[in-house]
Amino acid sequence: MKIKFLLLFSLLLITGTAIGQSQKKYYYDEEWNGTSASKADFYRVVNYDSQDKPVGEVRDYFITGELQSVIDGALYIDKADDSKSIFTGHSRGVLKDGRKQFESLYDQTGNLINHKTWFENGNLQMEAEYKNGEYHGDYNLYYESGKLYRSLSFSNGEMIGKFFTECDEFENCQKVFYESFYTAENENGWNLNADEKEFKSNIISGQGLKMKSSGTTFQQTVNVPLSLSENFSIETIVDFKSGDNNNSHGLIWGFRDWDNYYYFSITANGYFRIGGKTEGINLELADWTESDKINKDFERNLLKILKVDDKIYYSINGGVVFSDDFYSFRGNNTGFVISGSKEVLFENLIVRQDIPGALVSNSRPVSSAPGWKGNGTGFFISKDGYLATNYHVIEDASQIEIEFIRNGQKIRYEAQVIQSDRQNDLAILKIKDASFTPFDELPYIFGTELSDIGTNVFALGYPMALSVMGTEIKFTDGKISSKTGFQGDISTYQMTTPIQPGNSGGPLFDFDGKLIGINSAIISPDLADNVSYAIKSSYLKNLIDVLPASLVLPDDNNITSKSLTEKIKLLSDYVVMIKTK
Repeated sequence: MKIKFLLLFSLLLITGTAIGQSQKKYYYDEEWNGTSASKADFYRVVNYDSQDKPVGEVRDYFITGELQSVIDGALYIDKADDSKSIFTGHSRGVLKDGRKQFESLYDQTGNLINHKTWFENGNLQMEAEYKNGEYHGDYNLYYESGKLYRSLSFSNGEMIGKFFTECDEFENCQKVFYESFYTAENENGWNLNADEKEFKSNIISGQGLKMKSSGTTFQQTVNVPLSLSENFSIETIVDFKSGDNNNSHGLIWGFRDWDNYYYFSITANGYFRIGGKTEGINLELADWTESDKINKDFERNLLKILKVDDKIYYSINGGVVFSDDFYSFRGNNTGFVISGSKEVLFENLIVRQDIPGALVSNSRPVSSAPGWKGNGTGFFISKDGYLATNYHVIEDASQIEIEFIRNGQKIRYEAQVIQSDRQNDLAILKIKDASFTPFDELPYIFGTELSDIGTNVFALGYPMALSVMGTEIKFTDGKISSKTGFQGDISTYQMTTPIQPGNSGGPLFDFDGKLIGINSAIISPDLADNVSYAIKSSYLKNLIDVLPASLVLPDDNNITSKSLTEKIKLLSDYVVMIKTK
């Protein structure tokens, strides 16, 4: 599912003009189209160098003089249509009273990396991540209360998987399949029949799926996996176009083959019917029944089935016309069915399934992590995008993506394995995205000397981030309890720092902010409590030394004077979640 996003935000005034620079002011209306000063809602002040290129910050103001937004820079300013302007760096927008309204981050070529907006009450309204101008990563919408409304995941502009998450304001969540037929590209894989003589089907962009039959019973389905143990609903809006008004058209679900399926159909002259087959045995749940709930002839009708516990309800245009015990089905194909000689348009297909035990915090969604098979932790070891992790985190991975916080924004990059050491369970990765901007410094010390027993240490990582613990970085602390690891392994420390699956590959720091190890394993709680292991950083240094490139390792002593809380906050931005598939 591709969604294009046109950003129509604007930007702002510079405090001074250097020698050789000129300053220009542009006026825009409320839609950010160029206009005259007398008709403007906003104005922009931009500095230009001697080559007439934008230089420095761009500032936008409300026409009444209040600051509206500030952006770090621009490659191009369009005075007629701001949607064509190209910005770089960080953008911050505010309301007239100074309350935060939006933030955006652009790469050096002007591509949007992420974007956030806020409600007037200060709660987050929307956050989205992008790559090369397309959705790439999480796209989340929130209620004004701050609770999650909808969460989707994208890869290169296409939604990952068939479902997105949708929640009510009481934090009850469902996964939702939504086919709107907004494009004719058939992105959900309907098995269309364009050239058959007896029956035909095609997608009409922005209208729906049109089915036409000369008398044959004809179905069109798409695979939508459902859990029979959870509540669900299936619905469509159907529009009778022409043909026999006393033959049926409607929903079909649980379809495996013509011996296993269920249906809920209506006729254009006002009747409905419900039934199915199981192992070839006909199930007549409701024979032809006339209903005043049906809009007759060429009027549109909303058909919906709703499973609640062990009951199933059938409704037409919001009115329940039948209910029965729920019977399990044998297939996961859901869609539409018509019979007789007719033409029918199905405008959409919406399938909702309850998510059991879904618990959503006030600001972050439950992540089902579609497409990703596992996660671990890594950390930057050089300013130019080299990272360290465990070998077992990336073993057999066909795709690696890292995710971390930079300038207050969550961003993602693809990464590749540069060097690995299977025996010592180490790997070095490098970001392979050209839009990555190197860091100025890495604010820690890369230590290689042996740490003493009793040294206070702490770990940062993303334990079980794709399942139950969420994608916020986690801190745990403990002590070095032995200079050797499992069965006397000299390459590792034994420690009391609690770590979990997903912590693997993360850094182990002492309380001075010195890197001393890479978290790697735990011993089963059945054998011993609070026993974990970290590979000594000297072994990582050995692997770095055999790289084809020479790395300048971190050596920032300024961190030693900071409090533990300050160290955690500072270092967290350089610790990444690694996702693999």
